[in-house]
Amino acid sequence: MMILDEIEQQYKHLSKQQRLIADYLLTYPKDVLSQTSKEIGERSGVSAATVVRFVQQIGLDNFSELKIAIATQLSSGKTVVDTVIEKNDTPKILSEKLAGVYESTVQKSYSMLNIDNLTKSLTLINKAKRVYLLGIGTSGLIAYDLYHKFNRYGIKTFYETDAHMNLEFLANATEQDIVIAISYSGKTKEVLIGAEFAHNNGIPVVSITREDTALSLLSDICLFVPDNERIVRVAAVASKLSTMFIADLVFMGIMQLRFGEMSDAALQTNRIITKLEED
Repeated sequence: MMILDEIEQQYKHLSKQQRLIADYLLTYPKDVLSQTSKEIGERSGVSAATVVRFVQQIGLDNFSELKIAIATQLSSGKTVVDTVIEKNDTPKILSEKLAGVYESTVQKSYSMLNIDNLTKSLTLINKAKRVYLLGIGTSGLIAYDLYHKFNRYGIKTFYETDAHMNLEFLANATEQDIVIAISYSGKTKEVLIGAEFAHNNGIPVVSITREDTALSLLSDICLFVPDNERIVRVAAVASKLSTMFIADLVFMGIMQLRFGEMSDAALQTNRIITKLEED
């Protein structure tokens, strides 16, 4: 992972003063190349000593190494995308920012993907008798989409937008089933209650969440998404997109494992649905 992306991922672990430095580096990376640690401290509102401690916090030996790492990333063209909505943004600028978010988010999601965990998740889901989905809000929209895709292709899946009813469904789960828990924050109460129930009853839990969350501790396998909500961004597009990327990848993986079977189920579903279009 390149240095600016690494800083963004470590953002939540930084102190208040270190976050001021991180904000400056991520916003003005080109300017940093010609500045001293003292100048960066002044522009960030902290001391030069705090800048030095920040460099050590992110795993580098000295300030010069930081500048080299930033220069390397800038030369690669893979910079952190600025997605803060400004008052004077034109539709063209908004379009450019959104396109940048999509490209950057998918790249980050792919780069931190653990293929072994993905493979293990697909194996568990494929052999499960039933799939139970957990998700609220934006994560709930992704869970609902996955619910329809799985059922359309013949995988018995349970999900209800009403959290209470969804937990009622889960109460009937057994060790032969599996729970897919989706929560970007990893601390959504309704999702944690369901994941804890499954965890305590020997039901496998695959989670789609960020690293070091309460949900990750209740999961057998975690498919992590990047921590990309450093500041107020465009309607949390990045978090939704990264979560959707993983969910779609899970669906495609199961399709590949059940290729013939799922194709037959989809054809049967299409036959039923097309009757609605008949006069």
